[in-house]
Amino acid sequence: MEIHWKHLSAANALDQVQRINLEYAVQLQIIRILINEAEHLMDYLSLIVLDIDCRNGQVSVHNDTPEPLYSLVERNFVQINTAQEEVEKRLLSDLQTSLMAIS
Repeated sequence: MEIHWKHLSAANALDQVQRINLEYAVQLQIIRILINEAEHLMDYLSLIVLDIDCRNGQVSVHNDTPEPLYSLVERNFVQINTAQEEVEKRLLSDLQTSLMAIS
């Protein structure tokens, strides 16, 4: 998976810890989307390209992502609140869900 960070140098950009937490939460969500759809799609994770705006944490699927992956991710992706407390709750929930899926 490739992530394009936009507006990294903006005055109101997310700080480094927020960016790391957001990236981790986004990666977990994308992996969960692929596994829920069909586990064999994990082989195509490297084809997914995302744009993340550091000013507001908005995530969008980049046009370089081929179909049907583009539509699959776009349809199932839920925007993550960039507030630290919300991100931490989401990370814990995503981690627990991922661990349950593995076991």
